[in-house]
Amino acid sequence: MTIALIEAALEERLLAITPAIATAFENKTYTPVAGTEYQRINHLTNTPVDHAVTLDVTEDRGILQVSLFYPLDKGRVPAKTRAQLIRDQFKPPLTLTKGAVKVEITKTPSIGSGYPDGDRYMVPVSIYWRAFG
Repeated sequence: MTIALIEAALEERLLAITPAIATAFENKTYTPVAGTEYQRINHLTNTPVDHAVTLDVTEDRGILQVSLFYPLDKGRVPAKTRAQLIRDQFKPPLTLTKGAVKVEITKTPSIGSGYPDGDRYMVPVSIYWRAFG
């Protein structure tokens, strides 16, 4: 099991949502287009947990953090609507497969309160996952 495969499985599921919007990925240059929405992806990996008497089963855990950025002064509904689409796309119970890796979504994603961020209104969506190896 690799973190790269886990992240790829999560990103593929997120990017399958329609309509598509521009995405800013980790460690890639992205310049937002004025007046348009986009999403930023961050992978927040937690401390692994070793299971079993022999400690040969590892549970990787983390959060796929999706930050939605929408133009200011357009109200909260467009951003919250997109947040709900993401929440629905990752509704538990859900197992994502990438190669030999299975990523489990066992908790409903949380939609945080929106707030102004520069020239945008930002709404955070947190998707909690785990995978065993």
